Amino acid sequence: MTEHVARATEDIIAEFWALGGETRVINGARLIRNREVPLVGRWNVITGLVGDDSDQFRRMLAEALDWIGAPAARVYAGPAMSRVTEAALLFAGWRPRTTMVEMVVAGPLAPPRRTPDPVAVRPVEDDADWDMLHALLRLGHEEEDRAEGHPPRPEEYTRQSLRAHRMRSAYVNYWLARVAGEDCGFFSSWPRPEGMAVVEDLYVRADRRGRGVGSQLLRHAVADARSAGADPVLVRADAADWPKDFYHRRGFRPAAVARYYELAAERG
Repeated sequence: MTEHVARATEDIIAEFWALGGETRVINGARLIRNREVPLVGRWNVITGLVGDDSDQFRRMLAEALDWIGAPAARVYAGPAMSRVTEAALLFAGWRPRTTMVEMVVAGPLAPPRRTPDPVAVRPVEDDADWDMLHALLRLGHEEEDRAEGHPPRPEEYTRQSLRAHRMRSAYVNYWLARVAGEDCGFFSSWPRPEGMAVVEDLYVRADRRGRGVGSQLLRHAVADARSAGADPVLVRADAADWPKDFYHRRGFRPAAVARYYELAAERG
């Protein structure tokens, strides 16, 4: 992957987060907030920090946090952030929370290794579909918390997450997977007319994994992401978790590393 592609991931991710929210620029840094979802850090983000003065960062970040107004706000340290800037961020009192691998696929996905179970993929359209997405989101949050050894995050966190997804549905398409008459997974895709498209938030219920549900959701979402003309397609995965290997086996290649920083122990 080229350095150009790596740096492009930072701009496209910031644009993706801003969907359904608000954006402001302070001292060259881009602030993104969604007042409807203060508990969810992924949509209350500071990006594009540049500099080497930790005291200046403290002042600027305090102003940024005041504008964002969310307890779970994060700083995104993407591939364009210099090591000097990241060091100053650490000295300003911020600590890394999650390391992400940003991966892209520019050609066809690898074919499945075996014949998958029959899966019906359909768009999330009505209230019943959103209720199902809520239930699957909650399962995913609970599973993630158990794996990390944390207490379950509050139900309000899941409600706010769903609210953010619904607010973004004018731009992002959401998909449910059904096997044997039962919904068991979801994914999303953001088609764009040029540049890079995005797929995100793959989840398959634990009892349906290993049977091709995730692969078929991925194929459907990637095809939709490319439908307006954009290519390559970007997906992000936790560097410490197995989905990065799932994506890699299907043709995605690592393009960049990004870290999320938080000021305290908030989770979102």
